[in-house]
Amino acid sequence: MRLGPGLALLGLAALGAVSPVHAQEPVEWHGYAQLRFTDGSDSSSFSIRRAKAWVEGTVPGVTHLHFRMQALFRPASGGALVLQDVYAEYRGGLATVRAGQMVPDFGLERSQPDYQIPLIERASAINTLIPSAATLARDMGAQVTFGPPQGAWHASAGVFNGNGANHAANEDRKFLSTARVTYTAHVSPGVAWEVGGSAAYRRTAGLDLSGILGAAGTRFAGSDTRWGLETRVAGPRWQVQAEYLHARLDSASAWGWYALAAYSVTATDQVVASCEQLRVPNAALGGDPWYVLAFNHFIAGDRAKVMLDGRARFASARTDYQAAAQLQVFFR
Repeated sequence: MRLGPGLALLGLAALGAVSPVHAQEPVEWHGYAQLRFTDGSDSSSFSIRRAKAWVEGTVPGVTHLHFRMQALFRPASGGALVLQDVYAEYRGGLATVRAGQMVPDFGLERSQPDYQIPLIERASAINTLIPSAATLARDMGAQVTFGPPQGAWHASAGVFNGNGANHAANEDRKFLSTARVTYTAHVSPGVAWEVGGSAAYRRTAGLDLSGILGAAGTRFAGSDTRWGLETRVAGPRWQVQAEYLHARLDSASAWGWYALAAYSVTATDQVVASCEQLRVPNAALGGDPWYVLAFNHFIAGDRAKVMLDGRARFASARTDYQAAAQLQVFFR
């Protein structure tokens, strides 16, 4: 679904400006942009990596019922804003029920907002192997999450069409099922350690998985099973996290992993190191590890920051490199 950029932004802003029916039930709008320059082995260019706007709030007169609608600017869509999230969410006690178009709960880094992660991009294993990776990482369905707010444990289960975002219907009547469980322990004052795992399964009569399998234009039909393991340890000034993902598409398999460490040198400066690897049947993606070094300067926390990122991959035939500088700014 596409929205004209001017009309969509004006509509989101107008919704945010409407006076709430009740003072305790505000409607808020937010937005941010990531402006980037990239220099790599094959090209150099300026780009708008992301520009998002969203509205969220509580349904007037219904204390526990919330909503969210989010749109994303995509250069590939000719300057249009494309619908990402639109869902209603009931929050009550230990359970939250969400229905609509959303990111299925699968994996650690995918659950972290892109404006908060310490690198300019999520790992290639996350971008390629999560469910609905090729369609904005979103799908349409329902999901229930269990766990106390800010509590030690978290569990979720979801059922989705399995066709991806902004798809009109589930033609083959086969559904995607997902689940994720995490547990966080406070191992010492100020230090938390999280471990967890995710799983997803579906059968499909025809789905474009060329990002994993290659052979663009061919549609995969069969059994699609995915799982992942995750861990994260964080202290007052540092964090370390890692994930491993595996996908089984009938007889074909793919896997990937990453590990990253971030340390805040000062209150406004952070250094990051990471290594990641992805192995899939699609030979165009390569299979050698990428090594990443990055530096982040926080002007006003995540609301305004500069990110410098350098990465290299040492393949047998050539060395690939990429350097990028990104400015992130929030509008509201």
